[in-house]
Amino acid sequence: MKLLEFPVLVQQMIFEEMTNVVLLLFGSFNVKEMIKLTQRKRLNNLGSMVFCTGSPNEEVYISNIIYNQVKPVREIQEPILGIAGGYMKVEKDWFQVKMCGELIYFQISDIYRPILCYSNCNKEILIKCLHRCLHDFFGGEIEYQWWTHANKIVFPEVEDLTICIKANSPKAFWGALPQNISIKHFEGYDLMMDPLKNSDFYKTECLQLHVFGSVVEDVLRNIEGRQADITCSGRFNYSKVGNFLNRWKLGKAHHKLEYFKVQIQGNTDRNGIPKVDILNYAGCKKLDDSRYGPSHSIPFA
Repeated sequence: MKLLEFPVLVQQMIFEEMTNVVLLLFGSFNVKEMIKLTQRKRLNNLGSMVFCTGSPNEEVYISNIIYNQVKPVREIQEPILGIAGGYMKVEKDWFQVKMCGELIYFQISDIYRPILCYSNCNKEILIKCLHRCLHDFFGGEIEYQWWTHANKIVFPEVEDLTICIKANSPKAFWGALPQNISIKHFEGYDLMMDPLKNSDFYKTECLQLHVFGSVVEDVLRNIEGRQADITCSGRFNYSKVGNFLNRWKLGKAHHKLEYFKVQIQGNTDRNGIPKVDILNYAGCKKLDDSRYGPSHSIPFA
């Protein structure tokens, strides 16, 4: 395809789709330079490049997170490529691309986004090759995330790759975690998850956990990340929540924590959850409805 001979308007229409931009990265050097020159502003405002594997819908997409202060409230995804496993049969309409020394198959469709197949290599090699290809073009200005849904994980030895995991329990893989790889986001659903004492698990930047009973007390005691969203089933010592809030508020612990949420489900306590006691223990005060709250004046710029 002689892209450089197309009218400027046609070129702009092609570049509007990020899928086309990624596919053109396998073209010539002149095409890559043309993309950098014409799409510089857009490329500088990209979100995270996400490789999602281990789920029914394996894909590559660009993620932009909408925040309300520090709380993530919405994610906007722009799909780029689909990923198919070794069970896919390579048909005649698939074409080959040599990516970082590995032979990769692509399928182009008028209905669906392009599909990338790793039938001739394992998934970790595919992620490594695709990451290297994208990193060579986009550079380190954007974040590259690998989201995987699995309990048995082989971590690719790739620099500048953020690992995000959904699994039942961190114990299934945490002991085999390479030292040069850190987990940014962990989402776990093991209700009987044992705490990982003396490990870097609690340093994970974002924890989203569903735990049972007193396990939440170990999480509250050891958490060192930026965000925590905890759902707890069963009874535990509710005063630990007030103790956690008090230490956090006074700056005695959890210095990096920016956002915290705890949700209690399946409570079997006859007296219910002592919300007032928890708030009182943390030193929270209730404003008088008949009085105005504190006011702040901001000087004009």
